[in-house]
Amino acid sequence: MTGSWRLFLLCILLQGAGCNAAEFKAIIPARVMTLSGSCVTVPCSFTLKDGFEDMLHPGCIAIWLKDEEPISTTTFRGDLTLYNCTTTFNVLEDNGQYNLRIDCRNPLKYNFHNNPVTIQIKGDPKAPRLTTPKEWVVEGTPVELRCSAPSYCDTHPPTVTWTPALGLSTQLQQDDTVTSTLTFNASHLHHGNNVSCTAAYFIPSGNKTVTSTRYQLSISYAPRNTSAFGSPCLPAREGGCLNLTCTSHANPAVREVTWYRIHGEHILKIGTGSSLSIQLLNSNNVFFCEVRNDIGTEKSNIFKINIQAPPRILPASNCSIIAAWVQCSCDSVGRPSPSLEWWLDGKLVLGSEDMSFSQVNLENATLRSSLTMRAPAGLTALTCHSSNAAGNTSQTLPVLHLDTQPNLTEKLPWIAAIAVLAAGLLFAAVCAVRAWKMANQTRLGKDALLNKSPPNQGNTQVFFKSEEDVYANIDKRMNTVGPREKPVGAREKDAGLEEGAVGLGEGAVGLGEGAFGPREEAVTATGSLALTQRDSEEAADPAPDRQVADCDVVYTTVNWKKS
Repeated sequence: MTGSWRLFLLCILLQGAGCNAAEFKAIIPARVMTLSGSCVTVPCSFTLKDGFEDMLHPGCIAIWLKDEEPISTTTFRGDLTLYNCTTTFNVLEDNGQYNLRIDCRNPLKYNFHNNPVTIQIKGDPKAPRLTTPKEWVVEGTPVELRCSAPSYCDTHPPTVTWTPALGLSTQLQQDDTVTSTLTFNASHLHHGNNVSCTAAYFIPSGNKTVTSTRYQLSISYAPRNTSAFGSPCLPAREGGCLNLTCTSHANPAVREVTWYRIHGEHILKIGTGSSLSIQLLNSNNVFFCEVRNDIGTEKSNIFKINIQAPPRILPASNCSIIAAWVQCSCDSVGRPSPSLEWWLDGKLVLGSEDMSFSQVNLENATLRSSLTMRAPAGLTALTCHSSNAAGNTSQTLPVLHLDTQPNLTEKLPWIAAIAVLAAGLLFAAVCAVRAWKMANQTRLGKDALLNKSPPNQGNTQVFFKSEEDVYANIDKRMNTVGPREKPVGAREKDAGLEEGAVGLGEGAVGLGEGAFGPREEAVTATGSLALTQRDSEEAADPAPDRQVADCDVVYTTVNWKKS
């Protein structure tokens, strides 16, 4: 509240006590200011001489005079019965001095010439005043900024706006001043922003605006947007150098930077400072930095650099011929990933109907190229060439000539012939062994000495005498088949002896191998011996009419006994 307004109200309350109520007097400011084309409100009060107070009534009017002429561009806002003559002057263009006249259409008519008011016109309004925080603003705390602008016309106060609009703003008018308050939560994004307020005044001929001085916000916050990057000494190879740089946004500024290398599951401190030069290793070239200021700390992103390595063709690379086609595979590893080409007789191999290529990227920067082509005559080798930014290399892959590799169809006749030959040799070997065994059995039968047991004994015994004695007990059984048709003659006897010898030989072999020979072979041997014994008796006692009434079946038990 201005002094003129305070004096005006005080005089109204006192009504002559200290305001010299015994005289005519207008209590108004000596000077007021407004904008050209705008308005201004002049606070006003007055006093009367004694005896005129009762002449005031609601019909009294207030007239403002300029150069003794009344003006019509005013709006009376007071109450004369309360000694209030406050008036708003509208659309002012020039400077001027104005006097108050009261006319009550009775003896109370008075011009207050001794108390004029001077209205001064300004071309531009006064700039608003920006009030800033007195203490540090830390990120996350509320902030209040105030902007105060003069109000020249209380009916059209200025409108205050903020740039940028960081939060919520409120506006309050007090007397001839308008105050706007901006409230927001501080963020690191606000740091460094230039904040200003603008007051816009209503003027019928065209609004006028005026902007405050700019205020740069200072927000304290922990490090933000920390980043690590590196610049290698080209080319980036093992043993070369790497220049690391760490950047961060912070207020106050970063005071400590620490560098780390990631080695598997371990983190190793390697140095300090916003810039650091280190030596590249073959692996584990992974880094990050950590920064610190008075508010807090932050870690950067991970920076990884892949060192360059010239290509190297792996031992698994090879070429082979299948039927009439050559199949080759070449693996190359390097950093960056290498490229692969095939060369034949000094010429680059290009794709065609008889050639096909394929490439696939494997792990660890390894590239595999596969080639399939019809084998040309006289082909001995193909060359695999690999290159990248770090270098190049070549390797000749030998290929056997197509004629030196017969296919499976050509091998089948040879395989069959070898199989038949092997089977024949095996059969001949088996036959030779069999013949050798039979020869030995025949020799044993011929060398045996046949003896006959005395006739008075119940069982006939046949004695063999060789390296071992053989005892055979012969029991006769009736033949269930039928009578023997022909006598056993000398020829049959010899044959029986020979067959018996052979049968005995087989039986002997069977008994020698298994302790008990086959039953059929044993029966054959004893049967032949029995027939031999009977033929010997017929020879000693010949009888023309002697016939064999029946045929005896002989069962024997052979026991071997050491001599």
